[in-house]
Amino acid sequence: MIIPSNTFFNLSTDKQDRIITASINEFSKRSFEDAKLSNIIKESMIPRGSFYQYFIDKKDLYLYIFEIIKNKKIEYLKNLLINEQEIPFLELFRLLYAQGIKFSIDHPQYVDIFKVFINTKGPIYKELMGDSGKEAQAYYVGYIESDKAKGIIRKDIDSQILADLVISLTTNIAINEFSEGEINYDNLLKKVDNIISIFKKGIE
Repeated sequence: MIIPSNTFFNLSTDKQDRIITASINEFSKRSFEDAKLSNIIKESMIPRGSFYQYFIDKKDLYLYIFEIIKNKKIEYLKNLLINEQEIPFLELFRLLYAQGIKFSIDHPQYVDIFKVFINTKGPIYKELMGDSGKEAQAYYVGYIESDKAKGIIRKDIDSQILADLVISLTTNIAINEFSEGEINYDNLLKKVDNIISIFKKGIE
């Protein structure tokens, strides 16, 4: 988890919000490499020297913004996770994905940040995608193993490969959709349903 310095958290809520809002505004318009701290500092109305009391550098701030977005998405999804152990893996995945689409529609600036992020694929891309992919894989493998024990998924299926396939295919669909412009909830969900149907029925 990325955490700013204690000095940042000792700021008033208003000042913290100004810095976060200014950062989101900048990163939603420019790639990590092209984003300017001077714009963020000017919009958030803080002295330049103060910034380095809160964050190590621009990368530290960028990673923190992604951490904020991730935590807000988890909060958005939490109502689906009350009885998650009772829901079969593919059904749970569909519910989470559908809610994730709604989250994106409700938070267009977060989507703009992600669009810039995936379109530029700078050095920080692999770092962020690698970390999030590992977290998602570990999360889903647990549910796949649970479904195996219940007889829902065949025991000979490789849990990690299945988790990777589901994540990779659905992530690519989302990336393509984001690249095309406005998010279409029904279109995205239909594509995901087709993938889930293939997993359930197989191709032979």
